[in-house]
Amino acid sequence: MTLPFALSPEAAVFMAVVIFVAAFLRGYSGFGYPVLVIAAGALVMNPLYLVPAAVMGDLVLGAQHWRASRAHVDWATVRRLALGALLGLIPGLWILLLIDESTARIMVSVMVLLACVVMLGGWTVPGHAGPAATLGMGVVSGLSAAAGVAGPPAVMLVAALGLAPLVFRATLLAYFMLLDTMVVIQFTLAGRVDHQGLTLAALSVPLVILGSWLGARRVMHTDPKRFRQVTIAMLALMAVIGLIKVWL
Repeated sequence: MTLPFALSPEAAVFMAVVIFVAAFLRGYSGFGYPVLVIAAGALVMNPLYLVPAAVMGDLVLGAQHWRASRAHVDWATVRRLALGALLGLIPGLWILLLIDESTARIMVSVMVLLACVVMLGGWTVPGHAGPAATLGMGVVSGLSAAAGVAGPPAVMLVAALGLAPLVFRATLLAYFMLLDTMVVIQFTLAGRVDHQGLTLAALSVPLVILGSWLGARRVMHTDPKRFRQVTIAMLALMAVIGLIKVWL
C-alpha cells in the first residue's frame, strides 16, 4: 500500500500517534484537535496538506457530540461568528496558497505560538461582547482557520458572553462544525483536497473516534487545568521545533 503524501513508514507511525493523542486530548480537555495535528505533523510533512485532513477529523469529533449538544446552541452567536469567519477565510486561504512550504511552516508555527500565549495567559474579550465584536472575532478566527488555528479567537469571544457551560460548549461545537465545513469546501475549490488528503482523513477516523472516546472517559486522573497547561506547553514546543527545522 502506497502511503499518502509519500510518507515513510516511520513518518506514518508518527502521524498515527499524533492523531490518536490529539483526539485523546480533545476528548479529555476540549482542546482543539486541528492545531495539535498540524503543529506536530508539520515536523514530518507540509502543514498545508494536513489542514484538510485535520479539519475533517475535527468534523468527526463534532459529529460524535452533536446530538447531545444541539439543543443548547446559541444560534445568534454562531451565525455572526460564521459570517465573520467566511469573510476572513478567503484572504487567509489565499495567502497560504501563495507561499512555499518553508514559509507555510514559519507562518503556522508563529500562529501556534501566538495561540499558546493567548490560551496560557487566559486572555478574554473585555466586557460583554456585542454583535460587532462577535462578527470581528469571527473574521480573525476565519483568517486563522486556513492554518488550523481558528480556536482561540472564537473561544475568547464566546467566553466574554457569559454563557452557561452547556451553552458555551454547544455554541463552540456548532460554530466549529460550520467553520470546518467551510474550510473543507474552500480547500477543495482551491484544489488542495485530493485522493491523498481524503485517504489520510479516512485512515485517521478510527484513531480519532477511539482517542476521543478514551479521552472523554478521563482515563488519566489529572487536574484538568494543569493538564491543559502542559498540553499547551507541549504545543508551543512543537511550534518552536518547527521553526528550528526551517532554519537548519
